[in-house]
Amino acid sequence: MKTTKVPHCSEEVDWSASSPKISYSEGGRYLRVKFARSPAMEWNQEHFYNRDRESARGVCKGFSFGSRRRMLDRLNQVSVAADHPDFVTLTLPDDCFDDCVTSFAKKAKDYLDVLLKRLNRACAPSCGFWRIEWKARKSGKHEGKMFPHFHLLVWGLPQRRIAEGVDIDGKSVCVDESFVPVRDCQQSFTSLCAEISSTHVFKNFKSGSRFTDRVVAHNYRVADAEHIAEKRGVEYSFMSFFDWVSLAWYHVVGTHNVDHFFAGCRVERIRTWGGVLSYCAKYMSKADSENFISDIATGRSWGIFNRANMPWAKLIEFDVSDDMGNRIRRIARRMLEHKLGKKVQRHYGVTLYCDTSKFKTLLTPEPDTPF
Repeated sequence: MKTTKVPHCSEEVDWSASSPKISYSEGGRYLRVKFARSPAMEWNQEHFYNRDRESARGVCKGFSFGSRRRMLDRLNQVSVAADHPDFVTLTLPDDCFDDCVTSFAKKAKDYLDVLLKRLNRACAPSCGFWRIEWKARKSGKHEGKMFPHFHLLVWGLPQRRIAEGVDIDGKSVCVDESFVPVRDCQQSFTSLCAEISSTHVFKNFKSGSRFTDRVVAHNYRVADAEHIAEKRGVEYSFMSFFDWVSLAWYHVVGTHNVDHFFAGCRVERIRTWGGVLSYCAKYMSKADSENFISDIATGRSWGIFNRANMPWAKLIEFDVSDDMGNRIRRIARRMLEHKLGKKVQRHYGVTLYCDTSKFKTLLTPEPDTPF
């Protein structure tokens, strides 16, 4: 018996304006208005979507558009009133190379998992986002080969003030640093720094002097730990987060490559929430540069560690009237068009990353007229 293929209903000009639902994070930057499906969309779902067959998730391949959208949704649900995070970049040495991308991704994520477990033991409140990115090597014996590296946004680390001063405009400037409540008791960091100073050839004078200043500051904290604790406070005798990550990542990878200890990680303190979004847009949310990665099973491309300690904003969801939902969608769409510089269409709703306090006056119902 010959069966005819039933065509989909066209969704090109399909839209919905009924049963709107508002979701926004109070104190965050997440706003979403969603409408019920139209009859045409309901018909498509009924005839072409088998929930039982497609309920199981497939293999993760690359950094898809949906994965990127979910990551940005969760990131913008973090409270903007929380302390700003540290941005961490972790790279792998040439000694870890694996020609199979799938096994290489698994091995790299195992390294990251061990590092995050060590960070949780050293500083239990630490939490954040991680993202794996693939790039081709530009130098070394594996030049042109694909290597993964990680980007992290880490919240929950304690802070200490390391410098105070006045800028050229007469404004007071304070420099804070993240630290881990751990001392270098075994002096493994000190011994590795001494080995680097005696064997490593720095590219220029600036990089050598920067590393020397870092070693001097660490040795001062180790040698005069008790004196520093009595004079300035016990937190000034602990390792900086940058030193701790360098040492921990070097031991986790375990290649005993001194160059990896010197340049295997980078830590930057983010000063503003705009900086968080800037780093995320530049490093964490961009797609993989090589197209073939999207066809290989590399597992998850991002995740959240120690989720319970994340400074989430309060997520509020409620239904509104059709007129109110259409009004908010129209305003949100215009804001999005102004931001993107082009016309957009959102037939079933719109998601916007913005200051949600601007929409509170719209969401507040009008008082009843006394007449």
